[in-house]
Amino acid sequence: MNNRRMSAVRMRELLDEGSERTHVKLCGMFREQDIDVVNEVLPDLCGFIVDYPSSHRHVDRDRLQRLVDRLDPRVPAVGVFVDEPLGLVSELADTVLDMVQLHGNEGNPYIVFLRELVDIPICQAIRVRTPDDVRRANESKADIVLLDGGAGSGKAFDWSLIQGVERPFILAGGLDPQNVGEAIDRFHPWGVDMSSGIETDRLKDPGKMRAAVAAVRGRDEQLRDLSGSVRDSRGAVHS
Repeated sequence: MNNRRMSAVRMRELLDEGSERTHVKLCGMFREQDIDVVNEVLPDLCGFIVDYPSSHRHVDRDRLQRLVDRLDPRVPAVGVFVDEPLGLVSELADTVLDMVQLHGNEGNPYIVFLRELVDIPICQAIRVRTPDDVRRANESKADIVLLDGGAGSGKAFDWSLIQGVERPFILAGGLDPQNVGEAIDRFHPWGVDMSSGIETDRLKDPGKMRAAVAAVRGRDEQLRDLSGSVRDSRGAVHS
């Protein structure tokens, strides 16, 4: 089994874990030095925006291959696609990626067709603006959904809408090392996704990348300690 297939297995294992901990995804990597920092901090997922020139973070197929080759095999590679043909997505899913993230207008029919072609998990990004978007998230045929404020806008959406989500989700949009802990406290998402929030002047900032992963890991540890303290106190009361 090659390194990337090992990562695909790990991706399945991450999804099966449920929300016992918060999985952190750093997204929008497009330079070799970005990957070097990812390999240092080891987030749960690393995202690449594929063939989408509207984004300054996008990478073409050749650069995607080079960056994923450089990526530590313990970190699954997620390809982010915007309304791309099924053939391109399935080809890269077979050869380079460990997870596919659909970030355009792809609906359930597209997802059903794609699932016939790929054997790695599928994530659907939902731009959340109204309760109807929450309904779409709940009805998505994807393995997991990502809730966002827009197509890489870096802006948070109305978090009050999250209460209607009835499945595990990745929270994105406006998250950074300073506010990601609050988001975890409030919503206990399966995962969090950061891109703009770990940049300075539109480039990935190593300090912010380190701080983002540390913030998520630290908040999870605090929550586990708090949960253990509550269990201990309850045991003492009933002893």
